[in-house]
Amino acid sequence: MDMAASQTLIDIFSNVDVFLVVFVRVMGFMLVLPVMSGQNIPIFARIGLSLGMALLAFTSNAIELPPYEFTVIGFGFLILQEFMIGLVIGFVVMMLFSLFHFVGQLVDFNIGFAMVSVADPFTRQQLPITGNFYFLIVSIFFVWSGALHAVIEAFFVSYEILHIGEAHVLGNAVLTFFVFETIIGYFVLALRIALPVTGAIMIVNIVLGILVKAVPQMNVFVVGLPIKVMLGMIVIYLTLPQLQTAFDFLMNDLIVTIWNIIGGMQP
Repeated sequence: MDMAASQTLIDIFSNVDVFLVVFVRVMGFMLVLPVMSGQNIPIFARIGLSLGMALLAFTSNAIELPPYEFTVIGFGFLILQEFMIGLVIGFVVMMLFSLFHFVGQLVDFNIGFAMVSVADPFTRQQLPITGNFYFLIVSIFFVWSGALHAVIEAFFVSYEILHIGEAHVLGNAVLTFFVFETIIGYFVLALRIALPVTGAIMIVNIVLGILVKAVPQMNVFVVGLPIKVMLGMIVIYLTLPQLQTAFDFLMNDLIVTIWNIIGGMQP
């Protein structure tokens, strides 16, 4: 073991309370971070990755506890606060992926796939087929485009902006309002992304309604369901190239949102 590694171990054991607080913020972040927090990733791998990130944060930044003394209860509240910081940052990223799940649910409801679901390998939950399809594509974009590295970089910088014990998380009305505003914005974006399929199926429903009035003997369910499925798949195929454009826009907006969230937690 070289001198640098030995000195790092000495620093950790000498400041184990500081390292614990750093590790707790990382755990809160990794607990909800998409792609890295899937249930298919072993728990020991996630803990090891969190320890590695905490070690990097501990050694690359001048992180110290506040100079005033802590009681046991006060230190417990400090750990809770640091955990909430990481959780809030990771939650913003998770909202983006939830957006595409919601888009898939809207699409499946319109084309007739709402009754069919598949097991998501990341969350081990039953999700709509199209929602899971969008989620996997966005996960690939998230890693391939370098967005994952940008999010992790923003998290590491949070230690420089939000020093330990100085963040304002609990009872922060401005932060709460901004998070809800972000959720509403993502909800509107989900409606816009699903609009091509929704609009196409709405036109089909109008045409089928007219045909039912003109030909009452026609079984609209038997005729309409295959048409909706086929048209929905065609529209999804035609709009797939635009998905990367939407993802790039959302990623730029996500990074800005993360910086705003971190800034909103400043005292």
